[in-house]
Amino acid sequence: MSGYRPNVCAVITDETRTRVLVFRRADALLGDRRWQFPQGGLEAGEAARDGLLRELLEEIGTNDVEILAAAPEPVRYDFPPEVLRQLRDRNKAGYRGQEQWWFLVRLRQGTAAIHFDHQPAEFDAFRWVLPTEVPSLMVAFKVGAYTQGLRALGMLPDAPGPA
Repeated sequence: MSGYRPNVCAVITDETRTRVLVFRRADALLGDRRWQFPQGGLEAGEAARDGLLRELLEEIGTNDVEILAAAPEPVRYDFPPEVLRQLRDRNKAGYRGQEQWWFLVRLRQGTAAIHFDHQPAEFDAFRWVLPTEVPSLMVAFKVGAYTQGLRALGMLPDAPGPA
């Protein structure tokens, strides 16, 4: 098993930057907590911005976005053993986790541009939530990375310091 898979993650926000879109996975790979942001691996030699636009088009049917911010550093997370087993069973093993470049974007045409009629569809639904709600919707192994990524984009306050 090698290191971390290069990856991008898109946080789609509304006009006022108070809500974000989360998407429900169409498969049951992650169990009941299937909500996440659009994300995906970078191809060899692909720049993060180009990968972001490609992944958005592949996953939500549109890449007509305005990029509002980018995290200054990537965020890493490790796959738990049960996910590694499932990936191995699907012949997608090889990485211990993901290293994600996070972007904050706004849809230029609103949610009307989102569609899941491409195959295979990764998502089957979306909804607006407050950034503070996001960690409770994620699978446990992604909570730390999602919190870190949202903080890096200014969507969550920094963690409180020691008292």
